[in-house]
Amino acid sequence: MSVSYTILGVLVAAPAHGYSIRKHLEETFSKDLGLNDGQLYPALAKLEGLGWITKQVVEQRSSPTKHLYRVTQTGREAFQRWLEDSAPDDARERLGFFWRDGFLQRCSFFAQLDGEVAAAQVRGRLAETVRCALRLEAALSELEQREVDPYRRMILEYGARLQRMREQWLEELLARATERSTETTAVRAASAR
Repeated sequence: MSVSYTILGVLVAAPAHGYSIRKHLEETFSKDLGLNDGQLYPALAKLEGLGWITKQVVEQRSSPTKHLYRVTQTGREAFQRWLEDSAPDDARERLGFFWRDGFLQRCSFFAQLDGEVAAAQVRGRLAETVRCALRLEAALSELEQREVDPYRRMILEYGARLQRMREQWLEELLARATERSTETTAVRAASAR
């Protein structure tokens, strides 16, 4: 994911404080797609180190000091190059879904779990996925009412569809885990006789 370029895109439109950048992304898309401070501030520091943005310290009498970030001309040029780049993502980006998802990593070892324990984990993830899909769909509905940029609406639509696809996959995974749990119970019952 290109957090740095997304931040540049926000700053190309207007200078902003760190909090304002995060808020803008949450309002434009959804809280599910917002940045946390652990992503935002290191990316801002990196952009400043590259000379793509500048930071102005704004003293306030009754509040903590704020930093106002602005894109430099070099930053605008870098953003434009990135935006116009049509090269495909490298394999790490395309296959990164596995490494970015702790559940998938654990799932790859579910054969070592009791079937009911695996099923319980899948049920939890399924409920979380449904909640996320509903939040994204609600945010999408809100964006449609506000007549927001159609490309941004389509990004939320993509996210909602991904969650619905994940929901279907998790239902299949739950069926597999439940089937395994039933088999395990039958084996235990047979060995107890």
